[in-house]
Amino acid sequence: MKHPRLALSSVFALALCVAMSGPDPVVTAMDEAGSAFLDSLTDDQRERCTFEFSDDERTAWTYLPGERQGLMIGELSADARAHMTKLMQSALSSSGYLKAEGVLILESVLNVLQPNANRDPGKYAITVFGDPGEGAWGWTLEGHHLSLNFTANADDSRSTPLMFGVAPAIVNGGPHTGLRVLGAELDTARALINSFSEEQREAAKLDADRPRDVVMGPARSEPLGEAGLMGSSLDGDQQSMLFDLIAEYTGSVKWWPSQREQARFLQLGDLEEAEEPLSQVKFSYTGDVDSGLLYYRVTSGRISFEYAAIGNDPNHAHALWRDLDQDFGADLLREHISKEH
Repeated sequence: MKHPRLALSSVFALALCVAMSGPDPVVTAMDEAGSAFLDSLTDDQRERCTFEFSDDERTAWTYLPGERQGLMIGELSADARAHMTKLMQSALSSSGYLKAEGVLILESVLNVLQPNANRDPGKYAITVFGDPGEGAWGWTLEGHHLSLNFTANADDSRSTPLMFGVAPAIVNGGPHTGLRVLGAELDTARALINSFSEEQREAAKLDADRPRDVVMGPARSEPLGEAGLMGSSLDGDQQSMLFDLIAEYTGSVKWWPSQREQARFLQLGDLEEAEEPLSQVKFSYTGDVDSGLLYYRVTSGRISFEYAAIGNDPNHAHALWRDLDQDFGADLLREHISKEH
């Protein structure tokens, strides 16, 4: 949920009211949607789709094209595809769901633009780990330019790594002309960068060459560096733009972490009272803002949001949200183990 001009104390109060209202309905909806989806499959499909929660496949992720474990969505019946949609909508917000479906649409666009590249929107794998509603469980939907990873237990849920990619970034022909799946991630960052003073721009500019992809991909388990412009050095309007940018990533899911986790991420308490709000949040970038050959990141400790134009193609981009403490529900599992032992 975006809150560009709302005091964080009000946001936290709202989150606390929700937390005190009872079990999280989103988690319950995801449990029910997961069970219904599995029930809609044939026995053979269910066998190929399901894994033990402890299976290494649960934390093996990639957004590159290639073969994958699991059940391809192109094999689903109309009823099963409808149940998969409900599962997606139980975890993703409206904007997040449209981004995910937009990635599949772009794969069909690529199939026309690259007829020999074997692009196929049906070649996205869905997998379920564990039993929905029976302790810890998770599910993924993954293929070229998409990696959705959700983990839940009876009390909470996690949604990272979360990755959307686009090619083309802007569709220039056919029935989907004008489609920009990651348009807001680029436009909001542009607006923020263009608002910088020379001093702010210098502090935000990365010294290294522009990365040709997001840095926090599957091969990396260490946080990004400390370089960047501190959020505390932004004026009020700029902080609002930074909140909007963060919300383009976190707003893809239906839940925001608990009040405690909000504070842990933002590290700011009350905007009106904190001496140095947003002091732990940093923004940095490099590349050409106008052309779209841009790389930027927002970081806070071990949490990162990245956007990268791929190679020298501004019409090909990746956007990624990682939380090294919570990816694949790592913190939920640690808490479970500590309670059990």
